[in-house]
Amino acid sequence: MSEMYTERLLDHYLHPRNRGSLPRHLDEGGSVFVAEEYNPLCGDRVRIEFRVQNGQVAEAYFDGRGCAVCLGAASILTEVIHGKSLDELRSLGRSEFLAELQSSIRPARLKCALLPWIAFRRAAYGEDQSGEE
Repeated sequence: MSEMYTERLLDHYLHPRNRGSLPRHLDEGGSVFVAEEYNPLCGDRVRIEFRVQNGQVAEAYFDGRGCAVCLGAASILTEVIHGKSLDELRSLGRSEFLAELQSSIRPARLKCALLPWIAFRRAAYGEDQSGEE
């Protein structure tokens, strides 16, 4: 593995957290947010689903297929957003999310790393992010 796969990113890729879909319980309440993003250049596809209840992200899941950077980042994203309010998460910008990965992401792999974040921003705030500044 190359240097860009730090322990945290590699661990989340090999042992993903919250992979799957939101349980479909009608009695849980809250608001459900879902978005899927696709990178046609490399084939990465990731879906982010989360439920907000009592003002906070109560559950967050991801699914998809892609490289270690994309899927590891998606797993990390679900942990980062869990328990936080959408107001709090509004400040989770591109740089802040990349810092959560604790990895040096090469420019050619930025879209892979940011795809889950882009899906989250679209689901939560209706933003159409390109992942570029």
